[in-house]
Amino acid sequence: MNTARNIATAIAAQLQQAGYMAVFAGGSVRDSFLGLEPKDFDIATNATPEQIKSVFQGDTVLCVGEAFGVVVVVRDGENIEIATFRGDGQYGDGRRPDEVKLLTGVDPIEALKEDAARRDLTVNAMFLDPVSGVLYDFFGGRNDIDSRTLRAVGDAEARFAEDRLRMLRVARFAAKLDFTVEPALMKALKKNADKLKPGLVVSWERIARELEGILLSRSPVVGLELLRESGLLQQFLPEMAEMVGPSARQDPIWHPEGSAWTHTMMVLAEAAKEVAMEEGDNARSFEFMLGVFLHDVAKPRTMTTRVEVVDGAAGKQEVVRVSNFGHAEVGAVMAKDICRRLKLSADTTNRVSEIVRLHMQMHDMADPSIRRSKLVKLMERSDILDLIRMQHCDVMGTGRSLAERQASSHRAYYLALREKLAACQSPSQRLGAEALVTGKQIKEMGFKPGPVFRIIKDAAFEAQHDGVFTDAAGASKWLKENAERLASSPEPVAAGPTAGSKHCC
Repeated sequence: MNTARNIATAIAAQLQQAGYMAVFAGGSVRDSFLGLEPKDFDIATNATPEQIKSVFQGDTVLCVGEAFGVVVVVRDGENIEIATFRGDGQYGDGRRPDEVKLLTGVDPIEALKEDAARRDLTVNAMFLDPVSGVLYDFFGGRNDIDSRTLRAVGDAEARFAEDRLRMLRVARFAAKLDFTVEPALMKALKKNADKLKPGLVVSWERIARELEGILLSRSPVVGLELLRESGLLQQFLPEMAEMVGPSARQDPIWHPEGSAWTHTMMVLAEAAKEVAMEEGDNARSFEFMLGVFLHDVAKPRTMTTRVEVVDGAAGKQEVVRVSNFGHAEVGAVMAKDICRRLKLSADTTNRVSEIVRLHMQMHDMADPSIRRSKLVKLMERSDILDLIRMQHCDVMGTGRSLAERQASSHRAYYLALREKLAACQSPSQRLGAEALVTGKQIKEMGFKPGPVFRIIKDAAFEAQHDGVFTDAAGASKWLKENAERLASSPEPVAAGPTAGSKHCC
């Protein structure tokens, strides 16, 4: 079976045989030098789109951006993008060039150098001839790979003035490659951060995409620290910029590591480590990583302090304790606002806000005295694996001793509980068991969908999984005996945080 590399090499060779220059461009060259197998192979050439189409008459050619000199050749199921060497004109809107100049009919090496000069980072501005193996590196990208450094092509401020999104791309590549940003580039980021202008110059959708790239990278903490230190985070997530400073203090007993930001970065590092060890599409989830990032977003807005006398090495001493009662609930509301600002889908918004809302409850649910039906309802959630993972990362991402952190993780308990509930001997009490009291039955008793309907249905679920009834006959009998009583009962009020709640995490 042909690989994408073999197909792209054959396409480049075909262009060369037709008399044109053709080289691999950008990311595939960078990744090859990093020992990574590129997913995509883009080709740059001095052939025009019309000439490219003429060369590949036997293939499907998609004209995706001829005005910018870009076409796609489809061969053996692979889409290979081919772009004509080009130079960009002025960038009037801070995002896209007002015009592009296709560099054909001129010396191909000079055209290639001008094409490289319009790119953002030196590591992305290299070209490789896949046939001869010749590397074209006009700005020192190969050396920057060796030193694991991100450096702008030419003047960093000029690159950012052309396209403000490039500032966020620096953070994404720093996170993806775990590279250091060289001082001149960092200085330019700090100087130009306030020019990002979310929603005006750079769209919220593109900001969300770059944030996703950072959170799903090998080193998300590197990218997020860069966003904070440069001032970029303040431009689009000011709530997270509040996570340092006096209002972001945490309890010294539960969180000796310091600020809420420090804790969040430690939890994210744990989450990235967990994701790297797991397999499958569900492991690497933007929703999960964004939920982790935002899980304590409300701590600065819910912080209260009190003085306690504790026993220390020097005897009794006063300690300022910190509480953040209700931060999960307040944070869930804030998370929804942030997701909507980023133009994320309703499903993503719900998943993220639920991780934030429930992350504190997950510290308290590993209790054998809790009713079985309540545990079943929790374990049947579609996001339960995210919630279990969140709880584990939350306690591991603190400055407490390893023994204390491991003892506070409930992951093993929850996973074992999930297996136990799924293997219950009584089919009606297993995870995912079909409800024995149906909505149709409740309607037949004269109850219309609404609050009372939900109360009856929830009570029936609890009764079934607590073993009050185990078959359809028992369910029907239970419904007849309890429906009217439940309908006349006041709707239960969700319990809020209490003084006895844990302060942790």
